[in-house]
Amino acid sequence: MSFFGDRVLPTKINLIRLRSELKSLKRIRRVLEEKRDVLILYVRQTSEEYKRAYEEAASKLMEAYRLYMAGLSNTGLPQVESAAEETPPSTLVDIGTRVLFAVKVPELKLLPHTLPDPPGAVARLSPSIIEARKKLLEAVEALLKVVEIEYSLRRLLAELRDTQRQINTLDNVIIPRTQENIKYIKLVLDDRMREEVIRLKMIKKRLERKRQATSGSTGGLA
Repeated sequence: MSFFGDRVLPTKINLIRLRSELKSLKRIRRVLEEKRDVLILYVRQTSEEYKRAYEEAASKLMEAYRLYMAGLSNTGLPQVESAAEETPPSTLVDIGTRVLFAVKVPELKLLPHTLPDPPGAVARLSPSIIEARKKLLEAVEALLKVVEIEYSLRRLLAELRDTQRQINTLDNVIIPRTQENIKYIKLVLDDRMREEVIRLKMIKKRLERKRQATSGSTGGLA
């Protein structure tokens, strides 16, 4: 007899082993189910956090763009371009990691010492341009937060899919296979037990007939 393509030797030792494994598998499933529920909670919270961070970043970018356009109309494009050429592209981002419910997620931070200084031609620029620069730096930090949360959400979703896949494997393959093997071994052992009982009864009857025959023979001689 075969279950899910596996044969198992029908012995009492295997029956005890499989029953113990079944208990362990059910405990593992409960742990995975709890992990899945917590991951779902984290995914929901992170999704809400992502929405807030995205809206904040978009708002800061729009404000920076509004101030830039206002300053551009006052200062003129040549002056703004000249100031931009004086600003070196030196901004760097520190990429770290943190653990969120056993899931590693990134942590992104602007390195303050790498932020470019205001251009030397600041006196020739409109105050709106200077303010737009400040708002743009705030927007960049907000965008880094969006990227960080989005990547975290992707990692959480991937972990959630893996956890659900493990639960499905336990539910649809491993636990049913173990239960079927236990059922198979128990069926074989029960059949053997019945056969043994029948065999013992037959032996008992033979011994009883032999005893009766011996007793009859002894009585006849008397």
